[in-house]
Amino acid sequence: MNLLLIAGGVGKDAELRTTQNGKKVLGFSVGVSARDKETTWFDCSMWGERAEKLAPYIKKGGKVTVSG
Repeated sequence: MNLLLIAGGVGKDAELRTTQNGKKVLGFSVGVSARDKETTWFDCSMWGERAEKLAPYIKKGGKVTVSG
């Protein structure tokens, strides 16, 4: 099993959507910069009740740590 841990800045405000089945999904991007190199962007998704609760707090320029 692999574990990915991403710590960086939020690139744009999170977008909360609803699937056709009625499930909530939150989408946002996280940018990680390594010293003098380019920024690597990760597209992240979060599902369910936790996504609904965290949506107002994930804003452009904020710092987050994501594992999955």
